Amino acid sequence: MSIQQTLSSLLGADADAVAAGYRLRELASGDAASAVSVLAHLAGHPDQLSQSDPAIVGALLRVVHTLLVQDRSEASMEIIGTLTPDVIRQIDQSLPPETSNRHLLLHLLTLARSRESLEVFVDILKQRPPDDWMDAAQMLSPLMQHDDWPVDAVFPAALDCLSEPALAASLLDLANYLARSGRVDQHPAAGILDGLTELLGQVSSRLGFFEDNPRAFGDDVPTVQKRLAEAVALAVALCDSLALIGDESAIGKLNQTVQLRHRRVQCEAAGALAKLGDEEGRKRLIELASDPAARLRAIAYADELGIGEEIDEDYRTPESTAEAEMALWLSQPHQMGVPPTHVEVAESRRLLWPSFNDPVDVTLVRFEYNMGDRGYSNIGMTGPAVFTMACDLADMPIDDIFAIYAGWHADHEDIFSVPTEAMNEAQRRAMETFQQHLQHLGYEELKPVLLGLFLDERAGVFTANREGTECVVITDGLETIDQATAGRTRPLGAEDLFNLYKGRKMLRTFNP
Repeated sequence: MSIQQTLSSLLGADADAVAAGYRLRELASGDAASAVSVLAHLAGHPDQLSQSDPAIVGALLRVVHTLLVQDRSEASMEIIGTLTPDVIRQIDQSLPPETSNRHLLLHLLTLARSRESLEVFVDILKQRPPDDWMDAAQMLSPLMQHDDWPVDAVFPAALDCLSEPALAASLLDLANYLARSGRVDQHPAAGILDGLTELLGQVSSRLGFFEDNPRAFGDDVPTVQKRLAEAVALAVALCDSLALIGDESAIGKLNQTVQLRHRRVQCEAAGALAKLGDEEGRKRLIELASDPAARLRAIAYADELGIGEEIDEDYRTPESTAEAEMALWLSQPHQMGVPPTHVEVAESRRLLWPSFNDPVDVTLVRFEYNMGDRGYSNIGMTGPAVFTMACDLADMPIDDIFAIYAGWHADHEDIFSVPTEAMNEAQRRAMETFQQHLQHLGYEELKPVLLGLFLDERAGVFTANREGTECVVITDGLETIDQATAGRTRPLGAEDLFNLYKGRKMLRTFNP
């Protein structure tokens, strides 16, 4: 079947949604040249495209984008560079409402980076701006990765979109990048200084209102997180812009912003004030180094400004850095969203670690959240990665905490697990053998959960009962590990136990 015939079966009001998956897989086996043919067909059939199923069209855009960018080869980039911008414009205008992945079309325009493609890109932004800030960041990212595009094709025209919440921060980040890298003689937004200052005041007021009433940003967690992330990103970008423009008239609004409780915003505002020569801003920046959630940025800005010697050296130790990394990670919107009440290093070791050829420093950091009548605490890892398990590790032996993180971090094609419902006959027989072994050891009420494959070894994970206590247990016939689940708020699950099992083996092997 030709590409045109395949597309005809996917487009229009009568397209079969069930068969669409198969047809899309056919297209996904193509190459960059076939993707260009798909785009030409879409542009040439606007009426059919506008009447199509948005879900099918969104998936089709994803396939086309992947075919064009998946290998990032010179040939593929040349093909993207030859795309006719008006073809993209025609497709964008014809997409049915609610189509996902619309931003991927605009990403192709910025990847091309010609004057014509960027002018079309800006026109589309003005007419149909994205509603997700991560989509906006992806679209603009090629312009931060290359310096071979005409700045005047984007700025100042794109600044008309600063009123769009999902787009404003990314646009200012790009403008800030151009100013910081010396690609422009004057900050692209210098001509709208008063507007930037006023916008910072509005965003700061909104964030202050949110701190007093989190429901002001929405009634559900995803909405609140999205709007908070947009507001914080915009506040940060505005502080950076005002510092780079260097006009002291912004000090008043920056002083309003530095009073917010959000550590990231507070640190950015203090850094901007210090760059503008404000003494109170300088003092606040130095003070913020004592706060783990703001420490890393405060030190970086102080060093950049040549005042780093004013920061206590205790805040630059490996332990203080590990605490700061954990606090900053927990503060991110996709994690806890706020800094922990307390952090402290539980243990630090230099170890040979999965995926690393040389020994690395691995630090376990205990953190706590004091939320009045209830609290939350756990132990996370920094060093090879910053991460915290969802299960409660607080009462586990330190050696086992290192092991469970080592098992989690291991990445190898021969290390994986198979859930019960996906096992083949040989794997089910292996689980039966492990179950019989556990019965001999005294475990009862055994229920298979998953089979773990660790290089040439296998281990079965079960839920069970031993001496009246519910638990999860793993065995390979020689080594058996169990963890109680009864009475625990966040007990280890089957995958956690497999992580502990393989982590123990790897650390014993790597660090005898």
